[in-house]
Amino acid sequence: MALPDTPIRVIEKGEWPGPLTFRRAWARASARPWNDAEASASLRLIRGSGQFLHACTELVLLHDVPAVLSPPLPTGGRRTWLNVGYEEHLQLALMRCELDRMPPPPDHLVVETDTARIEEMLAIDQAAFSRFWRFDEHGLSEAMNATGRSCVLVIRDAEGGLAGFAVVGFGTAIAYLQRVAVHPRWQGQGMGRSLVRVAMRKARSDGARVMLLNTQLDNDPALNLYESEGYVKLPEPLWLLRYAASSQ
Repeated sequence: MALPDTPIRVIEKGEWPGPLTFRRAWARASARPWNDAEASASLRLIRGSGQFLHACTELVLLHDVPAVLSPPLPTGGRRTWLNVGYEEHLQLALMRCELDRMPPPPDHLVVETDTARIEEMLAIDQAAFSRFWRFDEHGLSEAMNATGRSCVLVIRDAEGGLAGFAVVGFGTAIAYLQRVAVHPRWQGQGMGRSLVRVAMRKARSDGARVMLLNTQLDNDPALNLYESEGYVKLPEPLWLLRYAASSQ
């Protein structure tokens, strides 16, 4: 597909580096910084054509970012992005667990909380993940609002602070384990497993039949944990695509 010679008119709202929204008639997209450690941007196409996607990408690049990254996409969902100049960047494992039976109980006390402790959650996330994969406030908010309903599960440390958390999103029959993070000083004690189990138990009680998650293909500790709790890696990975500023 050839790129348009004349950019289409797209309405942009927001102020960078805050979240941006784009629209043209029925077409919609949103963008935000990838995180507070990486200068690239994240762009989500809610609905719209390749021409609209390309125009939104160009608008994001005007904010002096080195590259624009797609959300994790299934193999069949990449075509529009590839046709406008995005390239394959990273693969993620997509994992699925059938919730046909109640998972085992956790070994730690896991409770549901509200978002009042988001700063503590961000501190845990940034300590637990590498610079590229960690969440900032926008990324964590996006994870908590990716589905119509969600909840945050936490494990508290001996002083009442947070040792780890999980974000669970609820669909009609499918639930999503959006994030699991345990602070490095508490890792190795099974807290991640407890968070995963409670997330699955809560999803099953809510009526979900399946739980999905994605993780890095080279994150062996996470892969081993999920597989030991009944998750199966699906044959096709998810793809993170990238459009560099030099691609224009």
